[in-house]
Amino acid sequence: MIAKRHLLSISMTALLSSHLVQADTLLDIYELAVKNDPQLQAAEATYRANIETKNLSRAALLPQVTAQAYYQDAESDTEREGITSSTVGGSSTIQQNINTDTESENYSVSLSQALFDLPAWFNFQAGKKISEQAEAQLAYEQQQLIVRTAEAYFNVLRGRENLDASKAEERAAKRQLEQTQQRFDVGLIAITDVHEARAVFDSTVAQRYGFEGTLAIARENLSSLTGQDHNNLWSLKTDFPITMPEPANRAEWVDFALANNKLLQVTNAGASSAYETAQSKKMEHLPKVVGSFTTSKDDVDGTSRYMPTNNFATQPDSYTENDAIRITLTMPLFAGGAISAGRRQAYEQYNAANYNAQATQRQIITSTRAQHIAVYTDVQTVNARKQNIISTRSALDATEAGYEVGTRNIVDVLDAQRRLYGAMRDYTNARYDYVIDVLKLKLNAGTLSPADIIALNKWLQLPEPVTLKNKS
Repeated sequence: MIAKRHLLSISMTALLSSHLVQADTLLDIYELAVKNDPQLQAAEATYRANIETKNLSRAALLPQVTAQAYYQDAESDTEREGITSSTVGGSSTIQQNINTDTESENYSVSLSQALFDLPAWFNFQAGKKISEQAEAQLAYEQQQLIVRTAEAYFNVLRGRENLDASKAEERAAKRQLEQTQQRFDVGLIAITDVHEARAVFDSTVAQRYGFEGTLAIARENLSSLTGQDHNNLWSLKTDFPITMPEPANRAEWVDFALANNKLLQVTNAGASSAYETAQSKKMEHLPKVVGSFTTSKDDVDGTSRYMPTNNFATQPDSYTENDAIRITLTMPLFAGGAISAGRRQAYEQYNAANYNAQATQRQIITSTRAQHIAVYTDVQTVNARKQNIISTRSALDATEAGYEVGTRNIVDVLDAQRRLYGAMRDYTNARYDYVIDVLKLKLNAGTLSPADIIALNKWLQLPEPVTLKNKS
């Protein structure tokens, strides 16, 4: 029997050790998300596509070189009437057939260069702004991934700790029900106390189901980032520091945001690009000057036969080389109103982009201030929630003591238990609210980076193994 217990102990230890080895840290999850998150991958593909806009728009300002070559084998038959003359001065009309067979080879190279093309120049400037916008958008998506990963990760921890507290509350309610039933059985209390205890126990069971569902959903949300299941995550240490945001001055955070916020940079670059496009449309009314140089070679070999003129044949052979330099000026005089309509449309699109940039700036200012307030409030809330646990535990102890001596009833005890476990869950939620709000504040300020994930990861620890004591 002792040997069986020893083997069982070894097996449980090995099982728990394997769970700890497979536990994932926040940094592990983030690295997997960087590789597997579809939203980030789509953003990266969009970035690679949009940065080519600058190269595409610049092409119109650079030389254009075109080469062309062709080979042609042609045969033609022609019928015509001919007039012949004789030595005596007479003439006659004959039907003449001409058969021509030729082979032609042609080679040409042409180079053209825009000498004066303001629309193309402003399109190039707009293309550069779009490429800048693409870089800012990708940076914003990368920062968003940090927040989404951390939020999904800590929501799992939040759900797990809330579930643990709910299970502890359920166990306490069950013990209270059992003790109440025993007291009733010996005639110390009324049946109403048993009913009260059972009602509370049933409520805790239903509450546990709710927290189990919340935890399962949180794990699914985390899996959507990496494409993998993560059922064993490292926990946040109890001594994780809850401190006021630094700098404490809210205006400084707003200044950081106005200078570094990636979403604001995206909208500003979009407005700048729209302005350059409007300038390009305006310049469509001006003339364009293009210089070109073309060199070509044309080689023709063949024969022509005339019938019935004694099968007389000629050689239509030729060889030609051409070099040409051309300066072309084009100026639109009337295009059905399309140029003017395009100019008006482009300026209204610029106005819309400019207003969107202004709206985004105001939103960033408001959001940064609100997020700073949220962090400041979270710090105070965490401290208050921690103190509340101490107070409610002391209140529960006093209520239980009063119940033992008959000065308090079962309802008072059950209410005190609910307040204690509610305080524990409130404290857990306040801590994770603080962590997420700090990251969102840095996101607004544009200072969020993977270094913040690394710093958070240092405050994680291996999850505590489940023991028989924990289950009791």
